[in-house]
Amino acid sequence: MDNTQPPLHLQAEVSRLLAAFIIATHALAGVVLILMPALPWWGILPLFVPLIISFRYYWRLHITRSHRDSVLDATFYSVDVWRVHTGSGSKFAVLSDSSFLHPWLCVLNLRASGGKLYTLILLPDSLPAEVLRRLRVRVKFSNPPNRTAGRALR
Repeated sequence: MDNTQPPLHLQAEVSRLLAAFIIATHALAGVVLILMPALPWWGILPLFVPLIISFRYYWRLHITRSHRDSVLDATFYSVDVWRVHTGSGSKFAVLSDSSFLHPWLCVLNLRASGGKLYTLILLPDSLPAEVLRRLRVRVKFSNPPNRTAGRALR
């Protein structure tokens, strides 16, 4: 099928829902560490280090987008042709089979030619509803029939 539609540009805003999710999951992990009865306080402190590193990494990757691997914007030409602009430059990529598209959550896993995987998480407050709808429709109907990810992308 030829794609006669113009490219779809995805310039995602910072999602408050995603920020709240990252804060809540890391805070819950911190509470679990604090309430662990078998560990003394000096045993719990070293476990906070990876938790803080994880929070900082995901906050920079998906919220502030200051990490070099953060997807700043993406342009959809077809399922097999994406242009991804990251903190380290622009690359052509392919939509990976592990992507997930649903009305309330879109996780776009884009694999660049060098094998590097970039992830763009889109929630209803990151893009206008019409852009998210067009993205889901275009991915669903431009999916080649021999592609195995058709079930996951519907």
